[in-house]
This record gives sequence, C-alpha cells and structure tokens, in this order.
Amino acid sequence: MDGAALTMQIFRTPARILIPKLVVSRNGWKTKAGERKWRLKAAQIRSRDLEASRGRWPARAGEAERQMAEVKCQFEQLRRELSAARSEAEQLRDALKKKSRRLR
Repeated sequence: MDGAALTMQIFRTPARILIPKLVVSRNGWKTKAGERKWRLKAAQIRSRDLEASRGRWPARAGEAERQMAEVKCQFEQLRRELSAARSEAEQLRDALKKKSRRLR
C-alpha cells in the first residue's frame, strides 16, 4: 500500500457546502490572529514606555531631593539673616531712642 493513500481523507460532504464553511473558518482565524498581533504590539509598546518611565524616575527623584536640600539650606540661611536683621533693627531702635532722649 502506498503511504499517500492512507493520509488522504475522503470528504462525504459536497464541496458546495464544505468550501463556504472553510472560508468562514479561515476568515475567523485570520481575524483572531490579527487581533492578537495588534494586542501584542500594543503590549510591547506599553511595556517599552513603562520601562523607560521607570528608568527616568530615580534620576528625577534624586534631582528633586537635591533641589529640596538646596532650598532648605537657602531657607535656613535666610532665616538666620532675618534673625540677624531683626536684632540689628532692634539695636538701631534702641540707639535711636537713647539719642532722642539725650536731645530733649
């Protein structure tokens, strides 16, 4: 017996019925395959974007912390300067009061 004869199937359904069903089936799997391909591409793009975003966050956080430390230093320096200016203003007021008392 020939091996090719064993693998060939004989369809009992007429071609006029079988062919439209096969076409519908083919169109269905093509549609599903296209949908899967589209979803895969979207997932790859999303993954790429998320990976890039997560890669940028440590640098941005480090920069923000550095800026915050710098602003805190400036704030403390300005607070000390304000305190010094207030005490100097108070001394000048006292000196002015003493001077105005002497002139009377």
